[in-house]
Amino acid sequence: MTIRIKTILAAAAAVAALGAPAAMAQADLTAYSYVYYADAAKTQVLGEVYDRGCGGRGNNVYVLRANIPSPYYDATPIYICTAGGPMPLED
Repeated sequence: MTIRIKTILAAAAAVAALGAPAAMAQADLTAYSYVYYADAAKTQVLGEVYDRGCGGRGNNVYVLRANIPSPYYDATPIYICTAGGPMPLED
């Protein structure tokens, strides 16, 4: 019984260790403008939306994402969110 519990605990620790890098991966902090289309061939433009800005406090920064009303779109980077606010992209 003790061996079985140790084996289960060791397996759980291994799974947690493998998942740690994924959990620690930094989120995409790039804001985009989106042109969205009615079809997969991207022949009928429906409109354009932009990410709404940056949010967060201190080092907890995130992008306020736009709602894209279609699964077919092109995204163009416009700025990067930082703890100090939006920063323009370098050319």
